Amino acid sequence: MAWGCGDDSPPATDGGLDASVEAGQDDAATDTGPPDAGPPGDICDELGFPREPMEESTGFEYGDVAGDFAVQTLDGSFTLGEAWTGCESYVFVNYAATGEGDAIWSSFPDPLFSRSARNAQYFFASYETDPAAVRTRMETLRSSFETAFAMLEAEEASFWRERIHFVTDPLLDIEGSAGDRARNQPGIAYAFAIDRDQRFDQVGSLAEVTGAGFVPRLGMAAWASHYYNYRATLRARLAAETGVTLVPLVSEVDWTERVFDRTATLPDTAAMAAFDTLEVDISITCRQNARGCSEWDRIGAIDVCLDDTCDTRRELVRWITPYSRPGRRRWVIDASPLLGLLRAGGDQPFRVVMGPAWEAATPRDVEMSIRLSDRGGADSASGAELAFTGGTFDAAYDSLHPPFRFTPPSGTTRVELVVIVSGHGQTDVDNCAEWCNHEHTFTVNGGTDHRVDFPGEAGRATGCAERVVDGVIPGQYGNWAPSRAGWCPGFPVAALRFDVTGDADLSAENELTYDASFAGGEPRGGNIDLSTYVVYYQ
Repeated sequence: MAWGCGDDSPPATDGGLDASVEAGQDDAATDTGPPDAGPPGDICDELGFPREPMEESTGFEYGDVAGDFAVQTLDGSFTLGEAWTGCESYVFVNYAATGEGDAIWSSFPDPLFSRSARNAQYFFASYETDPAAVRTRMETLRSSFETAFAMLEAEEASFWRERIHFVTDPLLDIEGSAGDRARNQPGIAYAFAIDRDQRFDQVGSLAEVTGAGFVPRLGMAAWASHYYNYRATLRARLAAETGVTLVPLVSEVDWTERVFDRTATLPDTAAMAAFDTLEVDISITCRQNARGCSEWDRIGAIDVCLDDTCDTRRELVRWITPYSRPGRRRWVIDASPLLGLLRAGGDQPFRVVMGPAWEAATPRDVEMSIRLSDRGGADSASGAELAFTGGTFDAAYDSLHPPFRFTPPSGTTRVELVVIVSGHGQTDVDNCAEWCNHEHTFTVNGGTDHRVDFPGEAGRATGCAERVVDGVIPGQYGNWAPSRAGWCPGFPVAALRFDVTGDADLSAENELTYDASFAGGEPRGGNIDLSTYVVYYQ
């Protein structure tokens, strides 16, 4: 059976998180004065995260600044304003008497805290209206948590007991912003959160994958906390950077087009010569309700146009859209090796692809810009030639990729291969080229083999979920958690770099060969989306 966009999916587990956690935020908060110092030794100090003061509420819709709220719990009262540090996230997981609700609350809770970022707090609430029924449900859930805590070291169990709250108020009776969010929710929200930016977020789906036999689980709520830390890191990093030239590319509200052309006005040729770093800042917000965004796992990209009609173009960055996940995504993608494509400066045409043109026209807020800077590198990219693109991954694939010959321009001091590759499509037997490992080997003048492959990654059950720390969008309404061949839904596709200077002749013609295989043999299906560049440095 095929894995991916349909109902059949790879097996999933509740494995732990291996990646490290970063901190920061993607939009600067309004500065209302210096934050309180906070108690010594608290979670902000432990993780080295900055504190932020509470902002004034702007509403209760997703994306709004959340206000204060107060709840009664099995362990006493909790008031957000009194507990606020500005370095934590607050995640609500809510019970409703439905099949999905029962599945979530009957799942074992251990993955919630074994996966979670340590600066998350969790609130369990219920849509039930009878306070006595709510209390009974919370007592039962706490008993389940205590069984899980018994498997931890005493200090670790104590840490998480203080960060998990069993709310005895009916959810719809909660005073303040959390209650307002629930009361104005169309339908049932099995989870929502207030992130480190003090904004409401939907959290999204609590299922690893879609399809029969896969059910939502408590542990899936943990991934959101790492994503909030990623956004906080990004916001802090961008706010601290100096010497950056920002070039606007797209700025639209309620934008529905998926494929469109834009012109960006870069600095002139002389100014462009001073930059060694090129990044593309992509921010897309879908404000729909759960499952309301029209995307699936589509290829997104920004291409540099080489002619007026953009019939000839070069891929600058690539990403994969998330499965119908509302909310804001933001990535700053390094494209420095391709800076040579823009050295002329001035007005430069680009094509923006946010998915196929036929996709349903869900409105989005779109902000995209180019970031240029000088990071003091020893050299910088001066030019790039497109050597290979992909195609149908079948027995004829290699025959479509004859050797590419290149002669470095005068003054070249270094040569690099830059490969952007992702596998798509599914065969009946091999699940290729999305879910299988395939190999791509590049060689200059018969020298060192430079290989791209995906052993142990394609189809790994939580491979993409574990990359929420890097910006994978959690809680997508599709098979988002397992990793693919070179990509994750809701995440950029990496540009892989190989220094081939040692095999290249900088003053003569060179030959670059490319061979692809599946399991050491000929390709058997699917499609390879590929841009391979020879990049020159001076």
